[in-house]
Amino acid sequence: MDISAHSGHKPSNFGKRGGFSLVEIALAIGVLSFGMLATVGLLPVGMSTFHQAIDSSIGSQVLQRVVNDARQTDFSVLVTNSGNQLINAGATGLKAVRYFDYQGIELTSTGNYIYQVNTRIAPQTTLPNSAAVASLATVTVQIANNPGHQPITPNPQTNLWSNPAFNIFTYSAMVARNNNK
Repeated sequence: MDISAHSGHKPSNFGKRGGFSLVEIALAIGVLSFGMLATVGLLPVGMSTFHQAIDSSIGSQVLQRVVNDARQTDFSVLVTNSGNQLINAGATGLKAVRYFDYQGIELTSTGNYIYQVNTRIAPQTTLPNSAAVASLATVTVQIANNPGHQPITPNPQTNLWSNPAFNIFTYSAMVARNNNK
């Protein structure tokens, strides 16, 4: 016969349920919030890196397009300025500024562009340890991330952009005359 059932005493584990105490829950929430805070703190850095990677990727696509266009252009047309005059041997000429959207697709109007491209042509290229080569032009391409459509003016001496307010990537390529005309 069980005496505890008759004496009014309950067994020590009667009515006790398994679970967490309030202190354990508070500690778990504290640890979880500390981890979440660290993760949230990394989000701006990750987003900045993500945007830089996108700019680099789209910039590479735009650069490839502009340089391929220069290589496919007749050399005599490439080394002329906007007035169809040959660029002087010691000078550089600018081609029309081109505009691209967020996917790297060239736009025909300047409405919704993100990337602005400046192309500079040097009609003669000086190679190391040699004189200037008239059948080799240097194409310098600058790509600016300019979603605010702010005006960018080139330096009059170099015809290159130098505005610290923008991410401007500068690349160079050589284009050769494919015949002796």
